[in-house]
Amino acid sequence: MDNQSLIKKTEGISDPLVKKRYIKYFQLPQDLRETMFSVETADKIGEVAKKNGLDNDQTWWASHTTGMILLGEIKITDFVKIIQKRCRLEETASRQLARDINEAIFLPVKESLKKVHQMSEWPRENKETITSETHEPRLEGNIVDLKGE
Repeated sequence: MDNQSLIKKTEGISDPLVKKRYIKYFQLPQDLRETMFSVETADKIGEVAKKNGLDNDQTWWASHTTGMILLGEIKITDFVKIIQKRCRLEETASRQLARDINEAIFLPVKESLKKVHQMSEWPRENKETITSETHEPRLEGNIVDLKGE
């Protein structure tokens, strides 16, 4: 079934948010659609959650946020910040969780995600912003960033 036929099937959905998300889903590249609902993805989320010591609520939010990034509803550059807030994690723990999800889920479909998020380059984790008022120097690779963006 082609995308237009699938989108046409959404005409019977009354909830505007659900309808919008189905339409977005049907327009995704095939690898992202498969990733969103595969057992393998669910297993990987479970493994990452266990590795990071997440409880059921935190696991749900990590999974939901991952899905919304795959769908293009949440900017991938906001991933760490949103994971930190929704999962109630400290900055270091949220960065580790984001790294693990990135490696397990996002990197295999990186090219498609770049298209969905209209990005020419994959965001480097140390460029993801959790804003800080202190503007302290950061270590980027083996170079200290004195601007402290």
